[in-house]
Amino acid sequence: MTMTPGVRVGGILAVLAFAGQVSLAVAAEESKKETKAKEPPAASQPGGGIESNKAKASESPRLTKARVCSGATPKIKKVTPDEGKPGDKVTIAGENFGEPGCVSMVSFGPGGAAKFTQVDDRIIMVTVPDGKKGIELLIVTGFTGEDSKPFLRK
Repeated sequence: MTMTPGVRVGGILAVLAFAGQVSLAVAAEESKKETKAKEPPAASQPGGGIESNKAKASESPRLTKARVCSGATPKIKKVTPDEGKPGDKVTIAGENFGEPGCVSMVSFGPGGAAKFTQVDDRIIMVTVPDGKKGIELLIVTGFTGEDSKPFLRK
């Protein structure tokens, strides 16, 4: 069986066989840069020869903390103020909202999704959206359900 010479492309060594088969072998690329060993600072220098065990952001993969959402249904306790016009800021106080990101939607009546910021498990800040005037239900939709309170849109 006759083979073509290997060709290295971006860390992959491709070898083609004329028998109709293609085989790939991963070849480890050697680093072209030499790495210099860091010497720890002398005991007489600041830091006393003790190196930090904290990893630099560029040295380790970024870890993200898992979001903790409450297993209980969200409960609105108080809406302040309980009336307002479009553009007004409203604070929703309650419980079981979970960590920021657990509340999926805040709306004023059906289809009236609003811009909001979940501060923590007990506080949500929301902006009253455009919509019809009158009493609407202010609805908080969480991880495991929703709760509502009446709101007067002026």
